[in-house]
Amino acid sequence: MKQPPHILVVNGTKVRRPVFVLGAPHSGADLLARALGRAPGFLVRAGHAAVLNAVYTVARRPSLAEERASGTSALLRDAFAEAWSLTPPNCPFCPGVRFPAREAAAPCRHAGGINAYGDASPDLLYSAPALSAAFPDAAFVQIIRDGRDVVAEMLEDERSMAWFRPGAVRLEGELPHPFYGVEDEEERDGYTSLSDTAKCAMRWRGAVRLSARLRGEMDAERLMTLRYEDVAGKEVETAEQLRAFTGARVSAVELIREESAGPPSRTRLTTDQHTEIRSVAGTELSRLGYGEKKSRSARA
Repeated sequence: MKQPPHILVVNGTKVRRPVFVLGAPHSGADLLARALGRAPGFLVRAGHAAVLNAVYTVARRPSLAEERASGTSALLRDAFAEAWSLTPPNCPFCPGVRFPAREAAAPCRHAGGINAYGDASPDLLYSAPALSAAFPDAAFVQIIRDGRDVVAEMLEDERSMAWFRPGAVRLEGELPHPFYGVEDEEERDGYTSLSDTAKCAMRWRGAVRLSARLRGEMDAERLMTLRYEDVAGKEVETAEQLRAFTGARVSAVELIREESAGPPSRTRLTTDQHTEIRSVAGTELSRLGYGEKKSRSARA
Protein backbone atom coordinates (compact mmCIF):
# COMPACT_ATOMS: atom_id res chain seq x y z
CA MET A 1 0.00 0.00 0.00
CA LYS A 2 1.36 3.38 -1.03
CA GLN A 3 2.19 5.62 1.90
CA PRO A 4 0.75 9.15 1.97
CA PRO A 5 3.25 11.96 1.30
CA HIS A 6 5.07 13.27 4.35
CA ILE A 7 3.88 16.65 5.58
CA LEU A 8 6.65 18.86 6.95
CA VAL A 9 5.58 21.62 9.31
CA VAL A 10 8.04 24.46 9.95
CA ASN A 11 7.36 27.66 11.87
CA GLY A 12 3.79 26.52 12.36
CA THR A 13 3.02 26.18 8.63
CA LYS A 14 3.18 23.36 6.09
CA VAL A 15 6.14 23.41 3.72
CA ARG A 16 4.77 23.29 0.19
CA ARG A 17 6.86 22.94 -2.97
CA PRO A 18 10.28 23.76 -1.54
CA VAL A 19 12.82 24.88 -4.13
CA PHE A 20 16.29 23.33 -4.32
CA VAL A 21 19.02 25.00 -6.38
CA LEU A 22 21.44 22.52 -7.96
CA GLY A 23 24.74 22.80 -9.79
CA ALA A 24 28.31 21.61 -9.96
CA PRO A 25 30.74 23.54 -7.73
CA HIS A 26 31.16 27.14 -8.93
CA SER A 27 28.38 26.86 -11.49
CA GLY A 28 26.33 29.81 -10.22
CA ALA A 29 23.99 28.25 -7.66
CA ASP A 30 24.92 31.07 -5.26
CA LEU A 31 23.72 33.67 -7.79
CA LEU A 32 20.29 32.03 -8.06
CA ALA A 33 20.14 31.56 -4.29
CA ARG A 34 20.72 35.28 -3.75
CA ALA A 35 17.98 36.22 -6.20
CA LEU A 36 15.45 33.76 -4.77
CA GLY A 37 16.40 34.51 -1.16
CA ARG A 38 15.65 38.21 -1.59
CA ALA A 39 12.18 37.60 -2.96
CA PRO A 40 9.46 38.60 -0.46
CA GLY A 41 8.40 35.75 1.83
CA PHE A 42 11.00 33.32 0.48
CA LEU A 43 13.57 31.80 2.86
CA VAL A 44 16.52 30.25 1.01
CA ARG A 45 19.31 28.80 3.13
CA ALA A 46 22.75 27.66 2.01
CA GLY A 47 25.32 25.83 4.07
CA HIS A 48 23.42 25.23 7.30
CA ALA A 49 25.41 22.69 9.34
CA ALA A 50 22.55 20.21 9.67
CA VAL A 51 21.93 20.26 5.92
CA LEU A 52 25.59 19.92 5.00
CA ASN A 53 25.98 16.92 7.31
CA ALA A 54 23.00 15.20 5.70
CA VAL A 55 23.92 16.18 2.14
CA TYR A 56 27.49 14.93 2.37
CA THR A 57 26.38 11.72 4.06
CA VAL A 58 24.25 10.95 1.01
CA ALA A 59 26.53 12.47 -1.64
CA ARG A 60 29.58 10.48 -0.57
CA ARG A 61 27.61 7.23 -0.26
CA PRO A 62 25.18 7.21 -3.22
CA SER A 63 23.98 3.70 -2.40
CA LEU A 64 22.65 4.92 0.93
CA ALA A 65 19.60 6.49 -0.71
CA GLU A 66 18.66 3.17 -2.29
CA GLU A 67 19.54 0.88 0.60
CA ARG A 68 17.77 2.95 3.26
CA ALA A 69 15.30 5.03 1.29
CA SER A 70 12.94 5.83 4.14
CA GLY A 71 15.76 6.53 6.59
CA THR A 72 17.52 8.80 4.11
CA SER A 73 14.32 10.74 3.46
CA ALA A 74 13.83 11.23 7.19
CA LEU A 75 17.45 12.35 7.57
CA LEU A 76 17.04 15.01 4.88
CA ARG A 77 13.65 16.23 6.08
CA ASP A 78 14.91 16.60 9.63
CA ALA A 79 17.94 18.55 8.42
CA PHE A 80 15.89 21.01 6.39
CA ALA A 81 13.32 21.37 9.16
CA GLU A 82 16.15 22.50 11.43
CA ALA A 83 17.60 24.85 8.81
CA TRP A 84 14.25 26.45 7.99
CA SER A 85 13.06 26.88 11.58
CA LEU A 86 13.32 30.56 12.41
CA THR A 87 14.09 30.61 16.09
CA PRO A 88 16.22 33.46 17.46
CA PRO A 89 19.48 31.44 17.51
CA ASN A 90 18.82 30.05 14.02
CA CYS A 91 17.40 33.10 12.24
CA PRO A 92 19.68 34.86 9.72
CA PHE A 93 17.69 38.06 10.27
CA CYS A 94 18.28 38.13 14.06
CA PRO A 95 22.09 38.27 14.26
CA GLY A 96 23.45 39.03 17.71
CA VAL A 97 20.01 39.47 19.26
CA ARG A 98 19.70 38.04 22.77
CA PHE A 99 16.51 36.37 23.91
CA PRO A 100 15.49 34.78 27.19
CA ALA A 101 16.06 31.01 27.24
CA ARG A 102 12.30 30.34 27.29
CA GLU A 103 11.96 32.17 23.94
CA ALA A 104 14.96 30.63 22.20
CA ALA A 105 13.03 27.60 20.91
CA ALA A 106 9.97 29.54 19.76
CA PRO A 107 9.58 31.02 16.25
CA CYS A 108 11.00 34.54 16.10
CA ARG A 109 9.18 37.58 14.73
CA HIS A 110 10.45 36.91 11.19
CA ALA A 111 8.84 33.47 10.95
CA GLY A 112 5.39 34.87 10.25
CA GLY A 113 6.60 36.57 7.07
CA ILE A 114 7.89 33.38 5.44
CA ASN A 115 5.61 31.38 3.16
CA ALA A 116 8.11 29.58 0.89
CA TYR A 117 11.31 27.67 1.50
CA GLY A 118 14.38 26.68 -0.46
CA ASP A 119 18.01 25.69 -0.20
CA ALA A 120 21.15 26.14 -2.30
CA SER A 121 23.78 24.45 -0.16
CA PRO A 122 27.05 23.46 -1.85
CA ASP A 123 26.94 20.05 -3.55
CA LEU A 124 23.18 19.72 -3.10
CA LEU A 125 23.03 18.34 -6.64
CA TYR A 126 24.50 15.00 -5.58
CA SER A 127 21.57 14.40 -3.24
CA ALA A 128 18.91 15.38 -5.79
CA PRO A 129 17.43 11.88 -6.28
CA ALA A 130 17.13 11.45 -2.50
CA LEU A 131 15.66 14.94 -2.16
CA SER A 132 13.07 14.12 -4.80
CA ALA A 133 11.99 11.10 -2.77
CA ALA A 134 11.98 13.04 0.50
CA PHE A 135 10.00 15.97 -0.96
CA PRO A 136 7.73 14.63 -3.75
CA ASP A 137 6.34 18.10 -4.49
CA ALA A 138 9.73 19.87 -4.55
CA ALA A 139 10.86 22.06 -7.43
CA PHE A 140 14.45 21.92 -8.66
CA VAL A 141 16.36 24.68 -10.42
CA GLN A 142 19.65 23.51 -11.84
CA ILE A 143 22.32 25.66 -13.45
CA ILE A 144 24.96 24.51 -15.93
CA ARG A 145 28.27 26.30 -16.56
CA ASP A 146 31.22 25.80 -18.89
CA GLY A 147 33.36 23.07 -17.34
CA ARG A 148 36.58 24.93 -18.09
CA ASP A 149 35.48 27.89 -15.98
CA VAL A 150 34.28 25.55 -13.24
CA VAL A 151 37.63 23.73 -13.12
CA ALA A 152 39.57 27.00 -13.04
CA GLU A 153 37.61 28.22 -10.02
CA MET A 154 37.68 24.86 -8.25
CA LEU A 155 41.47 24.81 -8.48
CA GLU A 156 41.57 28.13 -6.63
CA ASP A 157 39.06 27.10 -3.96
CA GLU A 158 40.50 25.48 -0.84
CA ARG A 159 37.18 23.89 0.13
CA SER A 160 36.71 22.28 -3.28
CA MET A 161 40.25 20.93 -3.31
CA ALA A 162 39.91 19.49 0.20
CA TRP A 163 37.69 16.70 -1.19
CA PHE A 164 40.66 15.35 -3.13
CA ARG A 165 42.86 14.74 -0.12
CA PRO A 166 43.72 11.03 0.30
CA GLY A 167 41.78 10.73 3.56
CA ALA A 168 38.66 12.30 2.04
CA VAL A 169 38.31 10.14 -1.07
CA ARG A 170 36.21 7.01 -0.52
CA LEU A 171 35.36 5.12 -3.67
CA GLU A 172 35.25 1.53 -2.43
CA GLY A 173 31.92 -0.13 -3.07
CA GLU A 174 30.39 2.95 -4.68
CA LEU A 175 30.16 2.82 -8.47
CA PRO A 176 29.16 4.95 -10.19
CA HIS A 177 30.07 7.80 -7.84
CA PRO A 178 28.75 11.15 -9.20
CA PHE A 179 30.33 13.18 -6.39
CA TYR A 180 33.80 12.34 -7.73
CA GLY A 181 32.65 11.66 -11.26
CA VAL A 182 33.99 8.11 -11.23
CA GLU A 183 31.96 5.79 -13.46
CA ASP A 184 33.66 2.39 -13.47
CA GLU A 185 36.41 0.26 -11.98
CA GLU A 186 39.02 1.39 -14.50
CA GLU A 187 38.48 5.04 -13.56
CA ARG A 188 38.49 4.16 -9.86
CA ASP A 189 41.77 2.26 -10.16
CA GLY A 190 43.47 5.14 -11.96
CA TYR A 191 41.95 7.92 -9.84
CA THR A 192 44.88 8.48 -7.46
CA SER A 193 47.27 9.08 -10.36
CA LEU A 194 45.18 11.88 -11.86
CA SER A 195 46.20 15.53 -11.59
CA ASP A 196 44.05 17.99 -9.63
CA THR A 197 42.87 19.46 -12.93
CA ALA A 198 41.68 16.07 -14.17
CA LYS A 199 39.93 15.34 -10.86
CA CYS A 200 38.09 18.67 -11.03
CA ALA A 201 37.10 17.97 -14.63
CA MET A 202 35.83 14.55 -13.57
CA ARG A 203 33.71 16.12 -10.84
CA TRP A 204 32.19 18.54 -13.34
CA ARG A 205 31.59 15.69 -15.79
CA GLY A 206 29.84 13.65 -13.08
CA ALA A 207 27.69 16.64 -12.17
CA VAL A 208 26.47 17.36 -15.70
CA ARG A 209 25.80 13.68 -16.31
CA LEU A 210 23.68 13.62 -13.17
CA SER A 211 21.92 16.80 -14.34
CA ALA A 212 21.13 15.11 -17.64
CA ARG A 213 19.67 12.10 -15.82
CA LEU A 214 17.50 14.38 -13.73
CA ARG A 215 16.14 16.01 -16.89
CA GLY A 216 15.17 12.57 -18.11
CA GLU A 217 13.46 11.63 -14.85
CA MET A 218 11.59 14.85 -13.98
CA ASP A 219 9.07 16.78 -16.01
CA ALA A 220 9.11 20.52 -16.70
CA GLU A 221 6.85 21.22 -13.71
CA ARG A 222 9.49 19.91 -11.30
CA LEU A 223 12.79 20.75 -12.97
CA MET A 224 14.07 23.94 -14.59
CA THR A 225 17.52 24.19 -16.16
CA LEU A 226 19.44 27.41 -16.72
CA ARG A 227 22.78 28.09 -18.36
CA TYR A 228 25.10 30.35 -16.37
CA GLU A 229 26.44 32.09 -19.45
CA ASP A 230 22.92 33.01 -20.59
CA VAL A 231 22.00 34.87 -17.40
CA ALA A 232 24.30 37.84 -18.04
CA GLY A 233 22.44 40.22 -20.36
CA LYS A 234 19.18 38.31 -19.91
CA GLU A 235 18.53 39.06 -16.25
CA VAL A 236 14.95 40.22 -16.87
CA GLU A 237 14.10 37.13 -18.92
CA THR A 238 15.72 34.83 -16.33
CA ALA A 239 13.88 36.54 -13.47
CA GLU A 240 10.57 36.03 -15.29
CA GLN A 241 11.38 32.34 -15.82
CA LEU A 242 12.18 31.92 -12.12
CA ARG A 243 8.98 33.72 -11.10
CA ALA A 244 6.85 31.51 -13.34
CA PHE A 245 8.52 28.33 -12.11
CA THR A 246 8.89 29.01 -8.37
CA GLY A 247 6.19 31.58 -7.71
CA ALA A 248 8.78 33.87 -6.08
CA ARG A 249 8.87 37.54 -7.06
CA VAL A 250 12.47 37.46 -8.20
CA SER A 251 14.10 40.79 -9.07
CA ALA A 252 16.27 40.95 -12.17
CA VAL A 253 18.60 43.30 -10.31
CA GLU A 254 19.64 40.46 -8.00
CA LEU A 255 20.84 38.44 -10.99
CA ILE A 256 23.40 41.03 -12.09
CA ARG A 257 26.95 39.95 -11.33
CA GLU A 258 29.89 42.33 -11.29
CA GLU A 259 32.39 39.97 -12.90
CA SER A 260 30.27 39.30 -16.01
CA ALA A 261 32.21 41.87 -18.05
CA GLY A 262 35.62 40.39 -17.20
CA PRO A 263 37.52 37.59 -18.93
CA PRO A 264 36.22 34.06 -18.32
CA SER A 265 37.88 32.08 -15.55
CA ARG A 266 39.27 29.56 -18.04
CA THR A 267 41.78 32.15 -19.26
CA ARG A 268 43.76 31.38 -16.10
CA LEU A 269 44.30 27.78 -17.19
CA THR A 270 47.43 26.64 -19.01
CA THR A 271 47.37 24.95 -22.40
CA ASP A 272 48.16 21.62 -20.73
CA GLN A 273 45.25 22.08 -18.33
CA HIS A 274 42.88 22.76 -21.21
CA THR A 275 44.09 19.57 -22.85
CA GLU A 276 43.50 17.56 -19.65
CA ILE A 277 39.99 18.91 -19.26
CA ARG A 278 39.18 18.09 -22.86
CA SER A 279 40.56 14.58 -22.42
CA VAL A 280 38.35 13.90 -19.39
CA ALA A 281 35.18 15.81 -20.27
CA GLY A 282 35.38 16.64 -23.97
CA THR A 283 32.19 14.76 -24.81
CA GLU A 284 30.17 16.69 -22.23
CA LEU A 285 31.69 20.04 -23.23
CA SER A 286 30.76 19.43 -26.86
CA ARG A 287 27.29 18.13 -26.02
CA LEU A 288 26.54 21.25 -24.03
CA GLY A 289 27.84 23.55 -26.75
CA TYR A 290 31.04 24.72 -25.10
CA GLY A 291 33.61 25.40 -27.81
CA GLU A 292 36.26 23.01 -29.00
CA LYS A 293 38.91 25.69 -29.27
CA LYS A 294 41.16 26.50 -26.33
CA SER A 295 41.15 30.07 -25.12
CA ARG A 296 43.76 32.27 -26.78
CA SER A 297 44.54 33.71 -23.37
CA ALA A 298 45.62 30.37 -21.94
CA ARG A 299 49.16 30.39 -20.63
CA ALA A 300 51.62 28.03 -22.28
